[in-house]
Formats: sequence, structure tokens, C-alpha cells
Amino acid sequence: MPPLMETGKIDSLAFIGGSKAADDLIRSHPQPHRLKVFLQLEAKNMGVYMPDLFVGGDNDDNHDGIMRDEERVMKETIAGTLSFNGQRCTALKLLFAPAEHAEKFAQSVAREVESLTIGLPWESHDNNDGNTYSQITPLPNKSRVDYMKELIQDAISKGARIMNKDGGSVIGGDESTLMIPAVLYPVTPEMRIYEEEQFGPVVPVAEYDTLENVLQYAREGKYGQQVSIFTSANNESDHNSVAQLVDTFSTVFGKININSQCGRSPDTAPFSGRRSSAMGVMSVMEALHEFSIPTVVSYKEEGINSDIVSGVERVSTFMQPVSG
Repeated sequence: MPPLMETGKIDSLAFIGGSKAADDLIRSHPQPHRLKVFLQLEAKNMGVYMPDLFVGGDNDDNHDGIMRDEERVMKETIAGTLSFNGQRCTALKLLFAPAEHAEKFAQSVAREVESLTIGLPWESHDNNDGNTYSQITPLPNKSRVDYMKELIQDAISKGARIMNKDGGSVIGGDESTLMIPAVLYPVTPEMRIYEEEQFGPVVPVAEYDTLENVLQYAREGKYGQQVSIFTSANNESDHNSVAQLVDTFSTVFGKININSQCGRSPDTAPFSGRRSSAMGVMSVMEALHEFSIPTVVSYKEEGINSDIVSGVERVSTFMQPVSG
């Protein structure tokens, strides 16, 4: 692509990938101000688990940490964090749980991760949930494995623990890229994994004391693609809490998911983002708008102008009405 951009004959760029590659491509154009640009780039999509999901609390040892709708929530969480090994821009990349329940939440995530089948894509497994093929497969190259290990080691050196058995281990020898996912807890702001997009099988769990902690992360973050809010809100107070998040997130993220993982919408719905996550809007109609430039034919309705324009319109291809 760089040689094409360097010709100066490219007027539009649609790119899905990393921001550094996008910046380099744009800069390689001799007149970058001419480009109409559509970008889908990195993300650090949050999963926010509302207090109303959990039963009990500090003074209720019998029920502390029990999660309402746990099966539903965990299904979305595991798919959101680890489908395609977590290697998609729309993956959930940082999970926020209430501080008083966060450890038990991380343990629940770890149990689910331990139940995943790991191997080569074509290998079959006996699995109770009907998934016969490997759910976690090799990463594309050794450098990706090394980066996962860097993030894990950095988090451990600053107080995080690997919550699942053998998390972060590589199966198959020194040259293998088949990594067991690692659930990290507690993840804190000084750790690289708190800010950096891992794009791989590492699941960081962070605590929040109040929803303001979550809102601050959103407001100050580098990325703005998507967020998922998990809730069992069934009263006005819970609805108000969720609404507070939605109202703030609406100025930060391109998509807000309620009780579902982050992901692409149907192509009839806009797919967008803000900040360093995206430029432009993707969908069937929005993509046409992104790469179209309206041209207006105008005239004053006086004298013979109307007759002239009517005559031109009859034979002009451009001025024909668009059907459908």
C-alpha cells in the first residue's frame, strides 16, 4: 500500500488495523489533506459489572459474591474476552467489578476459562457444552506470545495474581504459540495491562469502589470503541445507575452494549468509535456516505432559469433522481 499512497493518486483510504500503520500510510501520501479517511483501529473495551448483579456484601457472608444470572453473564464474558483468542478489536479487554465482589468474580471467570478446550483448530475434544473443536488455539507468532508474557509478568511484579491453573503457560515447547489464557487479578492503574491493548488471551479484572472510578477511566482513556454493561437492574435506583453510565459513555464510545459482549452490529447499524479507536462510521449506508461528496446544482427561480434547468435535467445523467 505505501507505494500506491506515494503516487498521490489515492483519494480515499479505508483501513482496519493498528494506529501506527494507519498514521504511516496517511503520512506517505504527498498531500494527506486530500484523503477521505475511514479507520477502525485499537480498542480497550471495558466490561462493567454493576453492583446489582451480586447478592450479599460485607455483612452477608452466606451470600457474598453470588452472582445473579451467572450463567448468562459468564457466557457473554468468556465469549467477549476470549473468542478468537481475544484477537479482535471488539473483544472485552478490561473487566471492572465492585471491589467487595471482585475477587470472587475473578474466581468465577477463572473457572470458566479452565473449562475451555485448548489445542490446534482441527483437534476435537469431548466437551459437555457441545464444542467439539478447540476453543483456544495458537497465536499467530512468537512475538505475540512474548508480548502476552511481558504484560503478565509486569502485572505480577506489581501485585496481580494469575487466577486460573497454568494461566499464561505455553503448551508444546519453546517454539509453540499455544498459550493457556491468563486471568489476572487485581489489576491496578500502574500495570501496563490496565492501559495497553493486549489483543490476546489475557483477561484482566480490576476493582472499582464507586461507579465514578469507571467513569473516570472512560473519560481519561485513550480509546473509545465500545463498552459492555452487565446488570440485573429491576428497580428505579438500579436503572438510574445504569443510565448514569449510558449518558456519560454516549460521548465516549461508539457502541454501548447492555448485557452482551462487545461486537460488530448488523451491517444495517452504524459501527463507529472515537479517539484513537476509529475515524468515520461503518455500515452499508454509512460507508456510502463516508466516501461520497455531495455536489449541489443551484439556480435562482427567476426568468428562464427554471426552463433551462428542467431541460438540462432531462438529459443529464448526474441530475437523474436516485431510485430505491
